[in-house]
Amino acid sequence: MWAPSLPNKVDPWRLAAESGRLNGALTLATLPRLAAVLNRADGVANVALLAGVDQRGVRFIEGTVRTEVELICQRCLGVLRLPLEAVVSLGLARNEAEADRLPEEYEPLLVAEGVIGVADLVEDELLLALPLIPRHEDARDCQADGYRTPAGGEHDPPSATWASLLRDFPRSH
Repeated sequence: MWAPSLPNKVDPWRLAAESGRLNGALTLATLPRLAAVLNRADGVANVALLAGVDQRGVRFIEGTVRTEVELICQRCLGVLRLPLEAVVSLGLARNEAEADRLPEEYEPLLVAEGVIGVADLVEDELLLALPLIPRHEDARDCQADGYRTPAGGEHDPPSATWASLLRDFPRSH
C-alpha cells in the first residue's frame, strides 16, 4: 500500500494557522530511539495529524499515529507483536509559562519559533505509547513460548520457591 511521504520539518505555528495536515507514513527503522527498544524495526508508522486553532485561540496538533511493533515479552521472553496507537493532542507553547496555561486536554509542545522534525514528533508520541513492561495480555500466549505459570495461576510463596531450590542444590558434607 502506498502512503504519501511526510515532510522532514514543519513550522508548527504556521501549520496550525493554516489548518494544515500531516498524513503519511514513516518507516520504523528511521526512528532510532524507538528502533533501539524494539525487537525488530521493520514496518511503518501511519500518521494522521491535523493542526489548527481552537475556539480559545490555542494552536494545536492532534490526531493519531498507528503502527504494529515487535517487542520482547518480559514474562516469557518470547516475541510480542503489539498494535500501537498514539493519540496525539498537543497544544503549542513558546515557553513554560504558556505551557502552564494550556487547557487540560492538551499536552504542551514547546516550540519557541522555527521548525520541528516530523520524525522526532512521531517518535516521541510512539515512545510514550509503549507499555512500561511489555508482556502478553494472556498468560496462555506466554505458555506457548514455554513459560509455565504456577498451579492455580498464583505465584508460589517465596518460601516454597527457596525450598524447591534447596532440594535441587547438591550439598557438600
